Amino acid sequence: KGRETGNRAVAKALDFVRQIRKTPIVVNDARFFYANRCIIPYLNEGIRMVGEGVTPILVDNAAKLAGMPIGPLQLVDETSIDLGVKIAKATKAAMGDAYGDDAADAVLFRLLEEGRLGRKANAGFFAYSATGRREGLWPGLATCFPRARIQPDVIEVQRRLMFAQALEAVRALEAGVLTDIREGDVGAILGWGFAPWSGGPFSWLDILGTDKAVAICDELASRHGSRFSAPDLLRDMSQRAETFYSRFGAQPRAA
Repeated sequence: KGRETGNRAVAKALDFVRQIRKTPIVVNDARFFYANRCIIPYLNEGIRMVGEGVTPILVDNAAKLAGMPIGPLQLVDETSIDLGVKIAKATKAAMGDAYGDDAADAVLFRLLEEGRLGRKANAGFFAYSATGRREGLWPGLATCFPRARIQPDVIEVQRRLMFAQALEAVRALEAGVLTDIREGDVGAILGWGFAPWSGGPFSWLDILGTDKAVAICDELASRHGSRFSAPDLLRDMSQRAETFYSRFGAQPRAA
């Protein structure tokens, strides 16, 4: 039963991948729409860690141990690396100096230079057989991005990957891109497979507790940069000892 549930989650994530391929890049007051703006930081955080020398299999396995149906590197291969480069270039052109994903881009652009376009070309972060079966990591990754002597523990990797998504969900709520946290939670699970056991990013933050979530944000931001800074809304809720569902859960559904 557990395997069947996991397979359904993977299928939903891959369906979302197919939709990404068909979705035009939209940049207005907010980057992308809710699902895209939350999944892209997940992908970029995994890619960024490869550039830092984190063992790639640790990145993907940590994600799956946290409940994600598919790791960020495998998901990038499925969406295609050249699409990731296209999105990165368009986003950087739109955001200018505010753009903060150059470290992830360095990895993607290098793979593109190596002719590795993802699963569609049987060459990406992973190696593939002639029939498209995944056969482990591409051995050249270790040459392009040497492994760091000291590796992070799995909890550190999981927190980076999970908070990259959850904090963007909170920012979407702050910006009015998302108006109902219940829809945000359901959309995250059904849209891209956010750790179904958790109930979604807002439920997950409630499980952690907003005070603990802010403390983890502060720790991550001190080590890895301002992308992990706690949004004002999350920090305010921490100070008031609120949860997302105590503050927003009873609101009427958007029409």
